[in-house]
Amino acid sequence: MATPAQVANDMIAQARYFKGRDKAIFKACTDAARVIRLHLDGQKVDGRTYGGLHHRLVDMEMSSRASYFAVRSNLTRARITLEQLHREATR
Repeated sequence: MATPAQVANDMIAQARYFKGRDKAIFKACTDAARVIRLHLDGQKVDGRTYGGLHHRLVDMEMSSRASYFAVRSNLTRARITLEQLHREATR
């Protein structure tokens, strides 16, 4: 299993790839990396930011666009990592 830092780095790599190809996937990848890094730095992430990103990741996982670009597994891994970090932060 990848560490949260590795997942954030993977999301940045995905964002670079999708920058000129798909704006929604690019934005989701950069936001996921940013929020993961905020959690790792010990900063508090408000519920609206987390909830909005979580919702977008779930929507993207279910979209045919994610299947077409073969990015679904990376989005799922980012979502699961965010859920774990958020759960730890809200204890």
